[in-house]
Amino acid sequence: MELRTKRLILRLVSYRDCSALLEILNDPKVSHYNDYGTDLSLQDIKAMIQGDLELFYQGVGVRFALLNEGALIGSIGLFDYQESTSEISIGYELAPEQWGKGYMREAASYLVESLPSILPKALIGQINANVDKENKRSIKLLKHLGFEQKHKHYRLCICQTDPKRRVL
Repeated sequence: MELRTKRLILRLVSYRDCSALLEILNDPKVSHYNDYGTDLSLQDIKAMIQGDLELFYQGVGVRFALLNEGALIGSIGLFDYQESTSEISIGYELAPEQWGKGYMREAASYLVESLPSILPKALIGQINANVDKENKRSIKLLKHLGFEQKHKHYRLCICQTDPKRRVL
């Protein structure tokens, strides 16, 4: 699966992305805010990709590699689908040298808009995001997308009757 925005290609993550993801996820500026921990190994990345691919083929999750001019600059994914509550979580990471250029805003906006075609089997009414309170860039992105803060978490409620998928 491959999606295109104005400046990005979002393609299903694959094992060929291991080295680039390893570098991004182990960057101290990135690992400071994610929940993967530090000092990830190549084997850790391969296991993560394997899990993401399994979720995609089950129709309940996905991770896209973000490509700009052929280079992998980050990833974005949907995971932890809860069928009983129609919820899924979003997560993303971007190489620090790409911060502030609007790439993640472009990718995340497109992902949310394309949700029914990306995961047609999953009935999703809410997207959740867990963000460190110090991660101001991520909080700004989520608010731009329409996420609302609820306690320590952010959520985007998707109106099933509105094709524009407005926030409730």
